[in-house]
Amino acid sequence: MSSTASPLALNTSTTHSATSENSSSFYDYDYLDDVTFLLCRKDEVMSFGQVFLPVIYSLIFVLGLGGNLLLLVVLLRCVLRRRMTEVYLLNLAISNLLFVVTMPFWAVSVAWHWVFGSFLCKVVSTLYTINFYSGIFFISCMNLDKYLEIVHAQSFHRLRTRSRSLLLTALVWVTALAISIPDMVFVQVHESPRGMWHCYADFGGHGTVWKLYLRFQQNLLGFLFPLLAMIFFYSRIGCILVRLRPPGQGRALRIAAALVVAFFLLWFPYSLTLFLHSLLDLQVFGNCKISQSLDYTLQVTESLAFFHCCCTPILYAFSSRRFRQYLKVFLAAVLGQHQAPGTAQAPASSYSESSRFTAQEEMASMNDLGERQADGSLNKGDMENS
Repeated sequence: MSSTASPLALNTSTTHSATSENSSSFYDYDYLDDVTFLLCRKDEVMSFGQVFLPVIYSLIFVLGLGGNLLLLVVLLRCVLRRRMTEVYLLNLAISNLLFVVTMPFWAVSVAWHWVFGSFLCKVVSTLYTINFYSGIFFISCMNLDKYLEIVHAQSFHRLRTRSRSLLLTALVWVTALAISIPDMVFVQVHESPRGMWHCYADFGGHGTVWKLYLRFQQNLLGFLFPLLAMIFFYSRIGCILVRLRPPGQGRALRIAAALVVAFFLLWFPYSLTLFLHSLLDLQVFGNCKISQSLDYTLQVTESLAFFHCCCTPILYAFSSRRFRQYLKVFLAAVLGQHQAPGTAQAPASSYSESSRFTAQEEMASMNDLGERQADGSLNKGDMENS
């Protein structure tokens, strides 16, 4: 029975086998010592995936392409002097765009079979993995930057330089590229007995070991470490907000909570399902019915996690009052409205008296507090040196 490939199968190393030795499930498991699993058929799971996944991948492609293109255009066109948070946001938008570009390929592959050839098989798989991880890493960079900007504005201001931040950006891309090496090496096109072509990683006789390793890597680097870092950063930021009690404190706390909750809700179900699949591969528990149920769950939770490229950039972008102002300028220009001279080109540090009043009254985001923390540390340093 032929199998259909999916991004999940490629990047968690849930590989498919064209031989009769392995199971015929949609997500292939190497239960070679258990006859029950060898006889466990996944026809209904495959039929469900061939309808559900292409629809979801297409929706992710449309929403992710539109949202991230808008974000990219606004950042490139309106923000002439970008701070590092906005540089990370720019890279996040690029990463998400490259990620969603792979969705139509997987939609066609799941609904029919891989018709794009061997070269695109490797390229699309590698692009998927690189941008899967780089997107999460850039979110962590934004959280770290905001933490340093607010909590350690004075002590770390000289350490938080543009050159170091750009170096961190390059390190993110290099790390994501290194993680994608298994895709470059092992992913290839395979022909099934029915004459259908599928794109997936073939690890030979070490398939189960690779599956467990890549799932463990994905749960640590793609969920657990970023989540723990986010909780630490925003709990410290929350303590600063409560202590200083700036105007708009409540909204800033709600933004921080929303970012943490959104990340958890999108990624925890997927990571938990991968963990349960690993236990199933190790035969810690399970039977055919549980295996089928986890297959359904894996498809649904994977799709939910993929929506991070649609909503996460929007959450981070609209947590910044600066970005909302740039977006208004951009939309006004697109709609043909005339702005006051110099509105779009005005540096971020120069505000009119009315905008100063608005910023003082809003304090609507953690970015505003970070600006004031940084300015305060600089002023204090000037006084000490005088």
